[in-house]
Amino acid sequence: MGNKAVKVPLGMRSSYFFPIASEPDNAHPIYAATRVDMGAAVKGYLSVTVASGDVSGDDAALLHFEQWTSAQVDVETTLSDLEVNSILYGHTYEDGKETSNMADSAPNGAYAFIEPLLLKSKKVVYRVTWIYKTTAMQSAEKQEADTRKNDFNPKNNAVSLYAMADNTGAWRERKDLNTLENAEAFITALAQGKTAAYAVTIQHEGGGASTPGAGTVYVTSGQSQVIDFGATDPTALYDNAVNVTAKILNHKYTISSIAADHKILAIWST
Repeated sequence: MGNKAVKVPLGMRSSYFFPIASEPDNAHPIYAATRVDMGAAVKGYLSVTVASGDVSGDDAALLHFEQWTSAQVDVETTLSDLEVNSILYGHTYEDGKETSNMADSAPNGAYAFIEPLLLKSKKVVYRVTWIYKTTAMQSAEKQEADTRKNDFNPKNNAVSLYAMADNTGAWRERKDLNTLENAEAFITALAQGKTAAYAVTIQHEGGGASTPGAGTVYVTSGQSQVIDFGATDPTALYDNAVNVTAKILNHKYTISSIAADHKILAIWST
């Protein structure tokens, strides 16, 4: 008789995107310290694309072989958020406004989700799926608005991700954990890897400029980030809501030994 064990998916929990900070040779990517929570998970369908071939002889098929080339993950969540959409597709988000430009390019990042699995004992275990390197497919970005009729039919937020192998050749990890907490911790451990990276987000008010410009850059843990204001220093400069104007030296502000995210606000009086 066959195996009468039971291990069947019950649903889906969590939907996360982790922007890639850097891609070392022969190693998994280094990810930004801050994950993007895409909202309550509704759908996570993965389909694989392969290159295939046949060997025939004596008027018969002798061998069929396939090799993985890429994959696609079709994701749905409950969160239609402009800032999240901007991060996924590489658009600009500032002061509550998303600006889409024809030159925008979606960033690479890992994608992770969790599946509860029901066992024959009626116990539930939690399977983590982690995909090392994906990019949101701009061809799949949709905006659908229909008038409400006799019923209320909300639309989920849909994102399709193109999955690639990383610099080790790996593209996916999966593991079953006993609790949801352990599953979430496993995702965090994969995201951290051996080295963490942190987000430095720069905002401008007024007519000044800086290098790097307004937006977010990722800096490897322990490294420094220099913000160069050129010829015109800001009137006031805040780092995580702390006034650091006095620390501008030679038109530059340096964040040393970075170990956390930084939100920088530069203000030029008009």
